[in-house]
Amino acid sequence: MGHKLWLNNEDKAAVESVLGKEGLEYFAWSASNNVLSEFAASGEDLGVQEPLCKLIEGSDWTYAIYWHVSKSKSGKSALIWGDGHCRESKESEDRDSNNPEIRKRVLHRIHASFGGLEDDNVASKLDRVSEIELFYLTSMYFAFPFDKPSIPSQSFNSARCIWVSDEKICLEKYQSRSYLAKLARFKTVAFIPSKSGVIEIGSRKSIPEDQSIVKSAKSIVVKLTSTQAKALPKVFGQQVNLRGSRSGSISISFSPKVEDDGFSSESYDQNETKLFPDNEDSYLLSDRPRKRGRKPGNGREEALNHVEAERQRREKLNQRFYALRAVVPNISKMDKASLLGDAIAYITDLQTKITIMEAEKGIVNGNKQNQFNTIQDIDFHERNEDSILRVSCPLDSHPISGVVKALREHQVTAQESTISVNDSGEVVHTFSIQTHQGNNDAGNLKDILAAALLK
Repeated sequence: MGHKLWLNNEDKAAVESVLGKEGLEYFAWSASNNVLSEFAASGEDLGVQEPLCKLIEGSDWTYAIYWHVSKSKSGKSALIWGDGHCRESKESEDRDSNNPEIRKRVLHRIHASFGGLEDDNVASKLDRVSEIELFYLTSMYFAFPFDKPSIPSQSFNSARCIWVSDEKICLEKYQSRSYLAKLARFKTVAFIPSKSGVIEIGSRKSIPEDQSIVKSAKSIVVKLTSTQAKALPKVFGQQVNLRGSRSGSISISFSPKVEDDGFSSESYDQNETKLFPDNEDSYLLSDRPRKRGRKPGNGREEALNHVEAERQRREKLNQRFYALRAVVPNISKMDKASLLGDAIAYITDLQTKITIMEAEKGIVNGNKQNQFNTIQDIDFHERNEDSILRVSCPLDSHPISGVVKALREHQVTAQESTISVNDSGEVVHTFSIQTHQGNNDAGNLKDILAAALLK
């Protein structure tokens, strides 16, 4: 995880004033228990962005969120942010906030507490944060483990749609997000289960339950696109895009972003806002829309093309940093220079481990080869009723060389020796020996041979 959600009582009071008491308690619990890290998203394109847009565009619905089922390594399951779409209301007072800077600061705190890169703070790129934007942005960091009671998990586990159009009961269904939902003035919320998650839709109007909406939501099939194998790991479970609609109203769309192996260039709308600029100047310059009705001169057109190319280059670079951050286990700091240093240290450590493993493998293979090299001669003779197979090797390389040497040292002669394999797969050497006069008895000889084997 990243920074603490608050550093002192003043910060805590500011966070509570924006998120409410329930929201404050949730984020404190989630950050301290690494909930989002445990149920990390895979980075796949779920293919629900366009259907979610179609579900709410042109209707009275304000937003749609797809909560996707995710499993942790320990086997636990939870509903986490999969994708979503938010259609900003046309009411002008939505963007009139008495504490816009506090909202932005709290969003920044949330972003940092869940390990967000300092260069990629979405809230810092927004002039103001409306109530709906605040609700939507904070929802991205929520998760609903199945072992904790929640309305989304209840809907999924029971396979039952939960639809509430009464304002008071509606706010209760939001639970930890109830204060944010109250600020956004939502009056209707519905949780519609599917095979792989739950679709949540909300509105500022009281909308009675409509089976056609339920049917349309359930018909949204999660499809993993062909880019699944090439998908870059997500940061916090999603990539974020803020888009301005052509109609003049604001449309906020947060969706997974997948690039191919070559990090090919992507097309951008003229009004699209770049969320991850490396500096503020490039952000302001690249997002300045053209005036309608006038075609810029060749010099201006060339400059705009240069800015667009630079913008795409920075976007690709950021995507690579995201991928690098996802595979480096220990990150000391969140800035890019520290990330590169940590990656170099991690790669160096891996190379050292590989060198050691290859050396150990070489020793093992060498020992096996030496075992085969010890056999110097194989002799085979046929007789009338049977055959004789004789295998010879140097005494020092034979497994029982210690026994043979001990017998010789104590003047014990082996009259006959046989080799057999028992049912346990053990090779048994049997010696028929004759002791010379003056030798110790059988018990002493056994002790002598046992000591020889231990050498």
